[in-house]
Amino acid sequence: MIHVVNTSNDPFFNHALEEYFLSEYDEEIFTIWINRPSILIGRNQNTFAEINSAYVSENNIDVVRRLSGGGAVYNDLGNMNFTFISKKSDDHSFSRFASPVIDALKSLDVDAQFTGRNDITIEGKKISGNAQYFFENKVLHHGTLLYDVKMDKLTKALNTHPLKFQNKAVKSVSSRVANISDYLENKMDLHDFKAYLENYIKDTYSIKSSYILTSSDIEKIEEIAQKRFRTASWNFGKNTSYNISTSTIAPSGIIDFNFTLDNTAISSFKIFGDFFGERPIEDLENLFLGLDLKKEIICEALADIDISDFIIGVDNNTFISAIFETTSMK
Repeated sequence: MIHVVNTSNDPFFNHALEEYFLSEYDEEIFTIWINRPSILIGRNQNTFAEINSAYVSENNIDVVRRLSGGGAVYNDLGNMNFTFISKKSDDHSFSRFASPVIDALKSLDVDAQFTGRNDITIEGKKISGNAQYFFENKVLHHGTLLYDVKMDKLTKALNTHPLKFQNKAVKSVSSRVANISDYLENKMDLHDFKAYLENYIKDTYSIKSSYILTSSDIEKIEEIAQKRFRTASWNFGKNTSYNISTSTIAPSGIIDFNFTLDNTAISSFKIFGDFFGERPIEDLENLFLGLDLKKEIICEALADIDISDFIIGVDNNTFISAIFETTSMK
């Protein structure tokens, strides 16, 4: 495994760096990076629904869509992110990649735990969300670490889907998250903590040296940033209206179904959400185009498809039932 040194605070560059090493290097990669104020949108999310657009604009907060699924997260200079790029194996679980981070926190007498589908928590409060993206035979795993984030800005910048708090006693984002620095007996600033975590993980994986980006690397990374991560089409998509919209919450996250119908035929179909999957959701959406929105027709169209490839933890019957639960089409 190679430790890549990344000193950039540019979220567009930093996401392009991940894609560059994922697609261009065979070696396994580890890196830690810090973004200026920004919101990182999950690949399958509706950006317009996830952010407080007026607040984001007024405060010059960047918005960038990740390669991975999952939910939107707020970053600032009191936050850091870690990335592992690894060969896909029998164990590419979230907990596997989160464990060295948890062990590092425990070595500082912080009782961190891996909980739920993708969180690291301390005393029940979330300090890290994790996500993954699959490319060929590799997995990109990354996570955020709330260290000394401005919580007031976090709560103002993000909108939260109402299903997030369904049947939960906790009703606000600020009540569910915390900063790591609040739990450290021996205080350190963000950069000291970053150095500590880097060294701990390098020791864990017996990494002897660090890789410094070359001018050629930077040029190629910036090219990726320009083609994808700096574009409005990637980060925002189209703010499209639909005839029918319905939502459900599944083990892997929230799923929003959106249809436009021409009589009963589906002329456009979009699935939004903070779920995870190994295959692009667009491939699934395209199967619906031109079909009548009728259960028997949808079942037949998906007969040879495994929905869990697109939305982890959801089988075909659950997926189809969720589509028709709150629509008038049967």
